[in-house]
Amino acid sequence: MNTSSTGSVADEGDGRRQLANVPGFSREVANAARFARLLGFTNRVYRVDIDRRSVCLRIPGDGAAAKIDRLAEEVNARLAAKAGVAPEVLYFGEDGVMLTRFIEDATPLRPERIRGSAGALQRGATALRRLHDADIAFASTFRVFETIDAYVASLQRLRHPPSDAEQATIRETQALRSALEAHPVAPRPCHCDPTGRNLLDTGERVWLVDWEYSGMNDPMWDLAYFSVESLLDEAGDRALLTAYFEHPPEEKVAARMAVLKPVAEVMAALWALIQVAEGKTGGDFSGYAKTTFKRAAERMGVAEFTKHIAAVRAG
Repeated sequence: MNTSSTGSVADEGDGRRQLANVPGFSREVANAARFARLLGFTNRVYRVDIDRRSVCLRIPGDGAAAKIDRLAEEVNARLAAKAGVAPEVLYFGEDGVMLTRFIEDATPLRPERIRGSAGALQRGATALRRLHDADIAFASTFRVFETIDAYVASLQRLRHPPSDAEQATIRETQALRSALEAHPVAPRPCHCDPTGRNLLDTGERVWLVDWEYSGMNDPMWDLAYFSVESLLDEAGDRALLTAYFEHPPEEKVAARMAVLKPVAEVMAALWALIQVAEGKTGGDFSGYAKTTFKRAAERMGVAEFTKHIAAVRAG
């Protein structure tokens, strides 16, 4: 796992206090541990080295308590670990503070990693398929269109509504709902937020981390979200689906993923706007929202997209 900056002294001090509150860790042990800040937008994440052992400490960001079902997250994270796709959960507090086994020599599966490391895309696809095929039932259900509605409502409450152009794009994706629901897919355990920073590639396999948004869902959602966050083109999508299924995908399956991609982009863009409205720092949330809304609108504006909708509706 790559580390970023070490973070402020105050943040690290809070991290030590949080670790000292974990059963089995004393204040003396926490103060002697070596902390290194890891990548993370809304949460603070650390690699913690204690003697010859390394663990990962996740401290939720401000305001997360009102948005995340921590009981479901804990259940899902432990089930995912049991299925062999996530690191072992060593501790999970009611406040969302989590301690997991640290994955050594792992790199976030960002677009540049996918382009520059042989087999990285295939390893990501295999990890998602392993999760979807696991004989487990998550404690929550992810409903994307309800999530989009909730995000828009949050922006209204924060007096930071989407622009007219953004609202038009939102309405276009909402219109896709009937096509997607014409032939419902049996829900499977899904990560639901498979961005590059949540997939850790060791070069041999990919591990999934951060289960805040996980739930039972259409498996094609994970592939669509992974695709848009990985900036995959049409050839990349074919490679992703072929690796996932271990054979070229059926047209209706590829079409379903294609239709879900702008939905994923709109949801991600709205999430970013909320970070802006709440005054969050740590990333160019405004730029990300603008770019992602634009990509979604452009994706739905090409003639081929109408064919994808028809294929999904036909089942």
